[in-house]
Amino acid sequence: MGTSTSSAGAGTGASFDPPWLDDAGAGINTDYADVPLSPGVHPTDDADGTDGGEDNQYQVTPPAGPTKAPPRRYQQARGALTRFVRSGSSSDLRRGVSNFVKKGMGGSSRAGIRMRTSAIAASSLGGFLATARDGSDSSINAWVDSIKQRGLSAKETALEVVQRLIPLGGSVDEESARHSMDHAIAHLYEMEPNADIFNLMDDQIANLMAYTVAFDVYNRVQLELGQVFEKLKYAPQLIQNRLGQVLDYIMVVVNRSMEKVRSGCVERTMREIANAALQDALTVFSES
Repeated sequence: MGTSTSSAGAGTGASFDPPWLDDAGAGINTDYADVPLSPGVHPTDDADGTDGGEDNQYQVTPPAGPTKAPPRRYQQARGALTRFVRSGSSSDLRRGVSNFVKKGMGGSSRAGIRMRTSAIAASSLGGFLATARDGSDSSINAWVDSIKQRGLSAKETALEVVQRLIPLGGSVDEESARHSMDHAIAHLYEMEPNADIFNLMDDQIANLMAYTVAFDVYNRVQLELGQVFEKLKYAPQLIQNRLGQVLDYIMVVVNRSMEKVRSGCVERTMREIANAALQDALTVFSES
């Protein structure tokens, strides 16, 4: 499920970071991104179980290294994913995503800068829904009441939430964030059909943030590498199956990263947690 037609990727010599990147996410309502989120209670095996990691390693800072993309930046990623489509091999899938992050996006640190809107969207959504649950903002309380009075369906409510947070269109990144939020809420309902979006527990909010990041990473892979799947002469059912495998892999990695950064006993903001989960996931992708 992409957000737009895939491209051939940025040309040789193009900057890893487009000139409009500093304004990416400006159209997202981030008023609630710094709402705190409680630590997780189920640390993963690779977490130390103390403080969820040092915040400094997840700061969004300019990475060292070249700023221009190398020639054929996506060639290795496309080759590995082409083999994956043919074979269904999980190792080819991991190799393709790894090459996409390492060479195509300039490494995990630079990829984190490029995909900062993913974390902005996730933290804004999480903070907004936590505020709605807690009833601590009168304007949101009135808005939630109006939604409930209209008797909207779960899908319609999701669209209202997304529209509240990203009221206008804008850059490709913001459009991707809009779709990622929408798909994330739909996925939450698939996993928990009885969930009340305006009364989510912190663990559910963390899951929703992870889904948002995962869908946005998936969108980015499709946008830059989608032609791999479009050009090969395979049955549409097989292509959809392979895309589903890509999404499943990304979802597993991001969910684990979210659990990892929340493990321990330190309460952090939605923004800090989203940035940390995104950066940790990109690091895992690049090293796979």
